[in-house]
Amino acid sequence: MSTVPKTSEGLMLEIINKGKCVFCGGCIGGCPNRVLGFEGEKPKIVGICQKCETCWHTCPRTFYDYKQMDKEVFKRVRNDNELLGVNIGVYAARSKTKDVLEIAQDGGVATTLLIYAMDKGIIDSAVVSEVQGGVWKGWPSVVSASKELVKSAGTKYTMSPVHIGLQDAVDNQRKSKVGIVAVPCEVQAARKMQYTQKAAYRLGIKTRLIIGLFCMESFGYDDLINFLTSKGVEPKSVTKFSISKGRFIARVEGKEALNIPLEEIKPYARSACNYCTDFTAEHADISVGSVGSPEGWSTVIVRSKKGEQVFKGACDEGYIEFMPIEQVKPGLKSVISLSERKKERAKSYLSA
Repeated sequence: MSTVPKTSEGLMLEIINKGKCVFCGGCIGGCPNRVLGFEGEKPKIVGICQKCETCWHTCPRTFYDYKQMDKEVFKRVRNDNELLGVNIGVYAARSKTKDVLEIAQDGGVATTLLIYAMDKGIIDSAVVSEVQGGVWKGWPSVVSASKELVKSAGTKYTMSPVHIGLQDAVDNQRKSKVGIVAVPCEVQAARKMQYTQKAAYRLGIKTRLIIGLFCMESFGYDDLINFLTSKGVEPKSVTKFSISKGRFIARVEGKEALNIPLEEIKPYARSACNYCTDFTAEHADISVGSVGSPEGWSTVIVRSKKGEQVFKGACDEGYIEFMPIEQVKPGLKSVISLSERKKERAKSYLSA
């Protein structure tokens, strides 16, 4: 663990100024004294630090012990065969809700699981990413009615600091059973809030369902918009982004406006993503992604008992249809391959 002071100033020196900040919003939302704000896609100090150390202990980049977190979340450590982390079952699944399927990314499972959880009172609200304040600019929004969740479906590919939304849900809207959809680094911050001493426990204790998204990297908002423009694509005309079979695709009204090798856009990924070892959100209750399942379906990794309860209930009550992952192609081999690739990339950066 670093010897840098565990204060907002230390966080600025050790994480933010070194390009390791993922802009998850954990330090901003978690600070009980509102000392941290943001400028662009970076936290900034806007007040006098009270040295409570909450920001440091909440940040997923200061320290993170996978084995200890396995024990805290799942009550056991992953075994040697669990290459994607602790899990109860892995499936190919898709929503059976027409409105979700019309606009969702892949199978629309993450949105539909939130709808089910809200309908059944498992959660009283959800923090999701909606387009706000700019063309394709994702920003966290607190939703309290399941019918409102549909408009949040679809991947934005830029960071949306979910924990700023979590703070709004808990501190401002007084929600007590919050569900979040989060990429792996945001999941790590959420679990630190729940299980790490001095982290933002007031937010962690109110987080009742964590749906994690597969993620290799995300892009800075300005970088993504400038890249699209350089390729002759008008960003505001794009209706959907996707990454499939190693290619980055932008669609306008269902037609491909851009289809390029993923390597071409990788230089525009956030530098912080290079330090991340987690592709499948290994400490979520349920992890969801497109890799491994046929087009129009999602790969779902059910990890915790809470995740099993929600996924099984959604399937039993007709919200979702599913198949064992062994029955589809390309299957888990492709997920494991990308997961191992991300771990190897991070290892080279962390040892540099």
